[in-house]
Amino acid sequence: MIKLSKKWNYWLKAISFLASKKWILVKISDISKELKISETFLRRIINDFEKADLLKTIKWRNGWVIFEKELKNISLYDIFVSMKEDLSIVNCTSWIFCENQQKCITTVVLNSLQKWFNSLLKIHTLDKIIR
Repeated sequence: MIKLSKKWNYWLKAISFLASKKWILVKISDISKELKISETFLRRIINDFEKADLLKTIKWRNGWVIFEKELKNISLYDIFVSMKEDLSIVNCTSWIFCENQQKCITTVVLNSLQKWFNSLLKIHTLDKIIR
């Protein structure tokens, strides 16, 4: 079930800060100081996004970061998926096996809601969020 983690909260702050800088290279240490986020924790978050091709780091002395894609091509859905956050609105729409799923009358409704929620996350891109 969706429960936003501390990691998500920090990521949202960091991504907003980066997005406000547009295509300028930003030092990881500057993001850490500005947002009062542990640099070690921030580097772990950035590493997740680099693996998902959302950010690119340049490994100079202090470490720099820049978006890999244009902001209009990065959605909230992409961010959730790259962070391996559970997007399920309820347990039965997750990958957890439910023995009642075949005979449950709410499954169709809940699965429809889950699809709607996922599509909502996909249309909210970073360029729209920072406006």
